[in-house]
Amino acid sequence: MPNPRNAPTEVSLAILIGAAGGLAFVLMGLVQWQVEDDATWIKFPVIVAVLELLAVGGLVAGPRAARLTAAFVFGLVALIHLLAVLNQGPVWIRVLSGLLSAAHVFAVVMLNTKPARIHFIGGPR
Repeated sequence: MPNPRNAPTEVSLAILIGAAGGLAFVLMGLVQWQVEDDATWIKFPVIVAVLELLAVGGLVAGPRAARLTAAFVFGLVALIHLLAVLNQGPVWIRVLSGLLSAAHVFAVVMLNTKPARIHFIGGPR
């Protein structure tokens, strides 16, 4: 089982992006909830953040399947943010969703690098 303290930079970056991205999405939902006074704005971001934080927890714990699972979750979240970019709505939500989508795609790329694969397979460095 890999030690999270010995994780390569690529894995640490993916963990950081996953945790920060989920929390930023919840923050966007909270702000929109306050602006429009509608509690339904917070439900979906909380569900997505829980999924992301579960994927991040898997990356920290380090089982072999965590890398592919997190890559799938991060890719799905990137597509969700792209839908928000293409949707009609406030410009600030569209811009932040575009940035979060790009960050999640970057996290998927980081999880598919050779150091990340070696870290989760447990082979020699």
